[in-house]
Amino acid sequence: MKLFSLSLIALLTCTSEVRASQPVVIDRLEASVNSSLILKSDLARFRKSAQLRAQLDPLFGGTPLAKKGSAASDADIVDFLISERLITQVFPASNADVEQAISSIQSANRISRDALKTALKEQGFDFDEYFELIRTSVSKQNLIRQEIQPKVTISDEDVRTHLDQAGVSDTANDPAAKSFHARILVVSPKNFKSPSAARQTIERASKEIQDGQPFEEVAKRVSDDPSAAAGGDLGVVPGDVLSKEIRDALVKLSPNQVSGVLGGPKSRYFLLQLLGTQSLAKERNQKVTDEVRAKLAAVEYQRQILLWIERQRQGAFVHRKS
Repeated sequence: MKLFSLSLIALLTCTSEVRASQPVVIDRLEASVNSSLILKSDLARFRKSAQLRAQLDPLFGGTPLAKKGSAASDADIVDFLISERLITQVFPASNADVEQAISSIQSANRISRDALKTALKEQGFDFDEYFELIRTSVSKQNLIRQEIQPKVTISDEDVRTHLDQAGVSDTANDPAAKSFHARILVVSPKNFKSPSAARQTIERASKEIQDGQPFEEVAKRVSDDPSAAAGGDLGVVPGDVLSKEIRDALVKLSPNQVSGVLGGPKSRYFLLQLLGTQSLAKERNQKVTDEVRAKLAAVEYQRQILLWIERQRQGAFVHRKS
């Protein structure tokens, strides 16, 4: 099939500067999709609006072409615009559809039409350009809703398979996937004349607790940690927020049990009392599952969109400049 290689030209009338025999190229045909032409000027408009497109176009933002933006090659832009024309031809958006979409955007952002126009002008766009980009966005949203979404189903088995292949295991027994309610009593050697004096203080505090004095009362009296006023109560803290030293010590304790003296003279001595634990595995596993499901869905969406566009190309009359 022969491809178009013609340029659109205008013959300027004869003036004192330009003779009628001198043709001047004012635009050039890059491709055609059925009866729709893609001109060189369309590529320029694409480059100008690339940043705005990334915010409005559901099939553009986040793509390699979007990352290239105005620096994208003519060939890449033409290929994108061909696919876009195929979509807008099958899913045309009326002016009323566009107005409804813009009104929804204004409502969500609590902005008036005049304020929207002003914001666009400050970015170098006029409202008509924005209107047409929204038209394209609505067409693509219709494609996704009507043709793509019904074909994309990510099962629990798909998610499990992906997790197995990625080597992601259940976090039920991971200390970092637990939250701990604990108290702490701290003695810092820097506050004593010698490390040995600090050591003796923490050991006396430990013995007092072992002899039956409440941990919180001893902590209020002895501890130099900011939590001392609350009896050393740290509250409920996720395991991955705690230092490994503290987390590993708490894992070994039963509820209400108090640790031996921990730490050392170079940092601090401390005692811990575990009040309780709560597993975060269910929440963490659900978060990972949701993230994987979304990732797999995005990949499948892209695959289905490419398949749809390829089917449309096969049935369309598409020409590209040779």
